[in-house]
Amino acid sequence: MISPSLKRLIQTEDGSWCQIYSQFYVLYKAGKQLHITVVQGNPPPGRSVEEATLNLPEGFTMNLTGNKKGCLLKRLSDKNEAIESFSIDDFAVERLENGQITRVRQRGQWKASHVWGTGERYHAVDLSGSFSSGCVTEKFTEQGEQTYLPVPFFMTEQGFGCFAETSIPVKLDFQDGFLMEKKVQGEVLLQETWFFGTPGSILKQFILFTGRPVLPPEWAFGVWISANGWNSDADVKEQLQALKRYHYPADVMVLEAWSDERTFYCWNDAAHWPDPVETVKQIREAGLHLVLWQIPVIKQEHDGEPGAQLLADEREAIERKLCVFRRDGTPYRIPEGVWFSGSLLPDFSNPETRKWWFEKRRYLLEMGVEGFKTDGGEFLLDDTVQLHDGRSGLEAHNPYPGEYIAAYQQFMQENHVQGVTFSRADSTGAQTRPLHWAGDQKSTWEELRSQLRAGISAGLSGVLFWGFDIGGFAGELPGAELYLRATALACFSPVMQWHAEPRNGQFYATHARGFNNDRSPWNLAEKLQEPRVLEISVKFAELRKKLQPYLLREAAWCTAHGRPLMAHLCLDFPEDENACACGEQYMLGRDLLVCPIVYEGMRTRQVWLPQGTWKHYFTGEKYSGRQYRIFDCPMDQMIVLERVREDEAGNPCLED
Repeated sequence: MISPSLKRLIQTEDGSWCQIYSQFYVLYKAGKQLHITVVQGNPPPGRSVEEATLNLPEGFTMNLTGNKKGCLLKRLSDKNEAIESFSIDDFAVERLENGQITRVRQRGQWKASHVWGTGERYHAVDLSGSFSSGCVTEKFTEQGEQTYLPVPFFMTEQGFGCFAETSIPVKLDFQDGFLMEKKVQGEVLLQETWFFGTPGSILKQFILFTGRPVLPPEWAFGVWISANGWNSDADVKEQLQALKRYHYPADVMVLEAWSDERTFYCWNDAAHWPDPVETVKQIREAGLHLVLWQIPVIKQEHDGEPGAQLLADEREAIERKLCVFRRDGTPYRIPEGVWFSGSLLPDFSNPETRKWWFEKRRYLLEMGVEGFKTDGGEFLLDDTVQLHDGRSGLEAHNPYPGEYIAAYQQFMQENHVQGVTFSRADSTGAQTRPLHWAGDQKSTWEELRSQLRAGISAGLSGVLFWGFDIGGFAGELPGAELYLRATALACFSPVMQWHAEPRNGQFYATHARGFNNDRSPWNLAEKLQEPRVLEISVKFAELRKKLQPYLLREAAWCTAHGRPLMAHLCLDFPEDENACACGEQYMLGRDLLVCPIVYEGMRTRQVWLPQGTWKHYFTGEKYSGRQYRIFDCPMDQMIVLERVREDEAGNPCLED
């Protein structure tokens, strides 16, 4: 956002950045949203620098004439007095000796107290005083400030939000005012859309602007069971028997270790899976929907013989240019030190790649598979590679996971399967690819808190349907208290799933080789010698089934109206400062206020009740809003308050 008439040259402290407003031009277009494009060079003949009339929503004004601030965005008070809300007072570029601009940076100041968005965040829901690197990153556990799912979008309680319309990673820093920085490729230096309104309105505008959400099938809102240790037909039968034995209601089974671990489309040998067709049939007859794990690589085998099929796939991918290539004509391989190092990366921008890739997997759908756990996708780590459609690695790194996921989604649609993708990495437009989970975390209390932050922040960035691994994925088994608190949280999350790392996982070294580290409630009850783990877990699974009609109704509403199912309180109560400051409460749909326990030993917690009347989901007691209250929370309950709505006849709208 630059004032076109502001022409000045300022050398910055490091000598590499400079502000030159006379060598590029700005195009403005405004209605309810403000679109700004900054382009290198001079305006084309007959084209004015400022296009269209700035017609911002009521309550906002913008100064686009030259002054010391460069650009001012003002919000009008109730008395029609202008309050400076945001200012851009530094726009700078970094250029090479040949004059090529390689990076652009904006700095500004604002009055906002809260900053939300920027993707799925593990370290904070409110990014005020923090930052986002803006880059899709594969990080195994303890993600901190890194993320699998960045989105170059933010909003504040001051009534405005911004989306950087670029696939190139954007650094957003809110530690000292505002900073936006990114690399540049081509003539367009900057392209932004600014949204105005309440947080809920801004988020809805952003979601619909970047792609209409997709509603998952109803079974996706049931109970998911998964463990990386299940690598045989015998393991599947054991879990199906456990479901019957313990009367545990489940809807989805995820198999990760089903394949040959080379091609990832062939079932493993007959010793593990003597009859995959029959296995899938048994899963379906047990009432479960089957989801299979996938990874977007043509693998470089390090642990044994690659086998004839993998070698043939690699040869064909290179000869037909179905994988990502460098500009020098050599195939790109995942770098050393990265998961699946040495492997080729399929180029899903090439229609021939998609056709070749999915023809090998079509038989899985014919067997009855109804979804894919589309893991990985963070491996495009060379800015200089060139994809089939002409994009560089710089442009394609962030979108690659989403395009890989979308290819699987299209594959199922073309084969008339109403299935799901279940993904950890993604970026802008994630809502068009239905389900995401928080990735890999250890079984610790701090990681449970990071999962809660991830779910709420993902929703504030446009992810409608999200889940996590109950009790953590990696490391030592969770204790009974941690597992049950995580189970309660998952019960009142969009996706309820337990999962575990391989039985010889990198953090699981204290037990004998092959030790059963499943996070199933029956395995944990046995290993921890805590029968209540199983008893209470079954109770929450049954409760989830009771909640399913509500979740289905709310999921359909959220899809139609651009709202996350797991929603920060600022979306419903934007004028309530206490609600805006809540980082460990959320709305599940429009009528359930969820307040998890995520600290060891905690038996009570303080809850902010927003405006309205609220009824405790478990006790039935009613409470008035606009107050803090302390609630008890036994291990077999959750602090959940129903919003009491009354129809014209005075009857509650939520069914008991």
